[in-house]
Amino acid sequence: MKAPLLCFLLFASSITFAQNSKITQLLNSQLQKEYNKFFDEHDQSIFKIIEPFRIDNKGVLTVSISWDGNASGGKTKYLRKVPIDKIIKLDKDHNVIFVTEADDVVEIKTEYDSKGNILRESTQKSHLFFTEINREKHNIKFRDQVIKAFKKAGHTITSEYWWD
Repeated sequence: MKAPLLCFLLFASSITFAQNSKITQLLNSQLQKEYNKFFDEHDQSIFKIIEPFRIDNKGVLTVSISWDGNASGGKTKYLRKVPIDKIIKLDKDHNVIFVTEADDVVEIKTEYDSKGNILRESTQKSHLFFTEINREKHNIKFRDQVIKAFKKAGHTITSEYWWD
């Protein structure tokens, strides 16, 4: 009796892992596509993807990016995290955004001076996870693929916004 149950659990977890990989693959592909297609040389010199999207073994989606040229002449690094089972909606204003019901999104913002010394670090909680995916218009296919990958991973999310 234990062997079939163990096989089922291993099979179910491998499907979830595969779908988590699909979610991150979709997000990373879209972000890289926009970076290559829409960012000019100047934009590419100031915007950096420090750590691409990933989902850890606890089901937490993370991404880390940085922008050069803050008020101190240094850079600002952002680390964003959200448990994927807390995401209820995929939305879009200027950015593609994941929405949660409560303040389940954690953003750690670290500001550096021009010499690389940390000036400030702050942590903020919110219900919005900004993906930095924001340049391509009419990307309804991307939206639908992300929703489908979430569903296959066992998480139903909605999207009511008409994407232009």
